[in-house]
Amino acid sequence: MDTDRRDFLGTLLAAGVVVGADPHGSMPAPSADLPWLKRIRGRHRAVFDNPSDANAGVIRAWIWQKQCRQAFGAKASDCSAVVVARHGGISTLMDDAFWEKYELTQSPSTPEKPNIPKHNPAMAAYLKEALASSPPPARAVAEGAGVDSLIENGGIVVGCEFAFWFMISRIMTRDKVEESVARERAMSHLIPGATIVPSGFFALAAAQNAGCAYVTNV
Repeated sequence: MDTDRRDFLGTLLAAGVVVGADPHGSMPAPSADLPWLKRIRGRHRAVFDNPSDANAGVIRAWIWQKQCRQAFGAKASDCSAVVVARHGGISTLMDDAFWEKYELTQSPSTPEKPNIPKHNPAMAAYLKEALASSPPPARAVAEGAGVDSLIENGGIVVGCEFAFWFMISRIMTRDKVEESVARERAMSHLIPGATIVPSGFFALAAAQNAGCAYVTNV
């Protein structure tokens, strides 16, 4: 290699520029306590924001999975859908028993007229009813949507730790127990397969760093 070429490559390396290198730099492997990140794989990746109990993120993730397979002929293993439940959306990660015992309200709700459903609105039966007013094409492809069914279909669902604290607080108030006991009880009521992460915005950023396209809640 001649001197000019060595000098040129040396300049590129010093500037952090290498032909064919990842423009984001070398990404560290997910730590052992973030197994959900390791499940993000395949060519098609998307993260869906789900900040309310209307569950738009869950519905869109379910539809996206189906459309990816139909439009691209992709295999299930090649489509990674991540849903981040934060703010009011965290309540939809709790199971039926939690909703029944702690009487969580669902939007729209006021102190004078609380909307207290008898079951977790994340379940497929509720969403099927809620989608009745949607356009026929949307209803057809959204049939069966739900947090539980999304997880069973390979979806990755995570919840914000900050928002989850309000579920813990609900138990502390109703059961009159310490936070550690309330946390254990709250964790036992998570829909199987859902994971609590440091924060919702942390998860949204981490998923995008792992190659997911971001889908807003709007």
